[in-house]
Amino acid sequence: MITNQRSHGSKKTQEKYNQVNFSFIEYINTLNCCTSLEMRVSGILSTIVLSLFVISFGFSSAFADELTEGTIPPLSVKTELPLYDDGDSVVFSGLIKNPDENNSIDITIRILGPLINGTSSQIISVDQIKPVSGSFEGAFLVSGKYWQKAGDYKILVNYGPQKAETTFYYNGGSGKGIVDVPIPKPTVCPEGQAIVDGQCVSVEAPPPPDKPACGTGTVFDEASGTCIVAPVTITCPPGQMLSNGQCIDQPPEETTPVCGTGTHAENGICVPDKKPVSGEEKKGCLIATAAYGSELAPQVQLLREVRDNVLFSTSSGTSFMSAFNTFYYSFSPTVADWERQSPIFKEVVKTAITPMLSTLSILNYVNIDSESEMLGYGIGIMLLNIGMYFVAPALVIAKLNGLRKKKSL
Repeated sequence: MITNQRSHGSKKTQEKYNQVNFSFIEYINTLNCCTSLEMRVSGILSTIVLSLFVISFGFSSAFADELTEGTIPPLSVKTELPLYDDGDSVVFSGLIKNPDENNSIDITIRILGPLINGTSSQIISVDQIKPVSGSFEGAFLVSGKYWQKAGDYKILVNYGPQKAETTFYYNGGSGKGIVDVPIPKPTVCPEGQAIVDGQCVSVEAPPPPDKPACGTGTVFDEASGTCIVAPVTITCPPGQMLSNGQCIDQPPEETTPVCGTGTHAENGICVPDKKPVSGEEKKGCLIATAAYGSELAPQVQLLREVRDNVLFSTSSGTSFMSAFNTFYYSFSPTVADWERQSPIFKEVVKTAITPMLSTLSILNYVNIDSESEMLGYGIGIMLLNIGMYFVAPALVIAKLNGLRKKKSL
């Protein structure tokens, strides 16, 4: 009976344990389900918040860059410190928003001060700086007679049409400036001396090295200080000469021929001497010069060119001028004096020589390369002048005389 009751009690206890166990498991499962759901919701919310943060950061960065880009001035300048004392170096720097691509524009720096009511017309210094990659930097010393008064000073910067400025405060100075201590010059000693304790003292030159005794077929070389093979002395036989270490035949000597009277050697042969132009032949055209009033007259220049460039270029022309000058200068000085004394006679001579000048001008337009051409043109011009000065007047006179006789009959 007791056994049955125990067994029955054990079954009830087992059932209660199973119920409690089931309830605990169900509670755990329910808790896990709820926990998974909360974690999913939390993950989704975290993802949404993170995405919004990234997007807002991107927009804020872009907006900040745009804002920063819009607030950069075209030209800026600033000093390293706001306050300086006498003898300090004012270091300044700046930026150029749009620098010149060719880097051909310099920065102009002007220092003004002291400022009164924010302005000043006193320029202390002016300088120029070459910008590098859109930036510039410089410095100047606040000391000297222009830096005595304390107050605000202004740095004006110009880069093309762009301007910028900044100010700094200066405490004032004595105006004496900073005296640079000269760098001592190095001591240079003369040859044969050396510096010892800051002074030049004489030193003994080392003795020259002993020359080695060279053997047969060798000589001492001063450059290398050693014995070298003696150069071979080559003696060439008569009629030959040494060239590049070899004997070659000597070139034949040029012999000057012995020329007779009236000839001279030229290119190894004797040629006739050229007849020098005498003093009379070098005289000017006296009659033409007196007729036209100057040696620079075009008509006189024409006669001189024909004489020097045409007639004297050939032997026949030179011979003709020699004979012509002997005849011409026998009367031309007298005729020239008459022209100077009588204007009427001067005009008559000018009219008379005009046809001759016209015929002689032909020689300036032809090429005379030989004696035969010179003789041909010369004889032709002489016949042309004879025809104009003698034949034509004779025919005119004969014609007029015939007409006079007919009228008398």
